[in-house]
Amino acid sequence: PRTAQSSWSIDASGAMSPLSGYQMWKAGQAKARHKVKNWAARILTKQAQKVQNHLIERWRIYRGDQVMVVAGKDKGQVGTVSKVYRKENRLLVEGLNLVKKHVKRSGDNPGGIITMEAPIHYSNVNLVDPVTGAAVRARTRFLDDGTKVRYTVGRNASGSIVPKPDVAAARTKPRKTDVGSRDTGWEHVTANTYAPAPESRGFFGGGASTVRSFASSALR
Repeated sequence: PRTAQSSWSIDASGAMSPLSGYQMWKAGQAKARHKVKNWAARILTKQAQKVQNHLIERWRIYRGDQVMVVAGKDKGQVGTVSKVYRKENRLLVEGLNLVKKHVKRSGDNPGGIITMEAPIHYSNVNLVDPVTGAAVRARTRFLDDGTKVRYTVGRNASGSIVPKPDVAAARTKPRKTDVGSRDTGWEHVTANTYAPAPESRGFFGGGASTVRSFASSALR
C-alpha cells in the first residue's frame, strides 16, 4: 500500500520505508499511461490506441508513391498509395489487400457485400526503385541548394532520388485566409509602440562618459 506521500511506502510490518528510484519511476509511468488511456479513449480509434506508444516518427512513404508489398497475401504486387494513416502506422494501397464488407441497405444504397481495400501496415510495404523496379528502402539527405530529398538504399537499389509526389505536396485543405476575431489587425501591426527612454545617469550619478572615465582610472 502507498501513503499520501508518493515517495514512501508501508511494508507488511507497518514500517515506513522510502521508495527506490526505480519504484518511483514505475509509479510515474503507470500514472502517465492512465492519463494517456483516458485521453485516447475519447479521441483515437481502436487501432490507433494499440500503436500510440509505438508510432513511426519518420515517414518516408507518402500518398502517391509506388510501393511493393513485401509480406502478406499480396506479396510481390505493386500499387499506388492512396491514403496514409499516421496515427495507426498504416496506409491504403489501390487495388491491394482487398476484403469483403457487408453494407446495410439505407436510402439510395441497396446494400449487400462489397469489395474494398483494407489498410496495410507500414512495415509490410517498401518503395519501388524508379530505375531497377525492386523493393528498396529510402533515406533522406540534403542537396547543395538545401533541398531535402529521398534516395533509395539496399541491395537492389540504384541510389537514385525519389521525388515527392505532387499529390502529397499539395494541401488537402485550403489554407484559411479570412480574418477572425483573434487575428491581429494591420493597424495594430504597423503601429509604433516603442518609445526610447531618456538617457540614464547610471549607478555613478553621471552618464556614459562618467562610467568610461571611472573604468579607465581603475585600470591604471
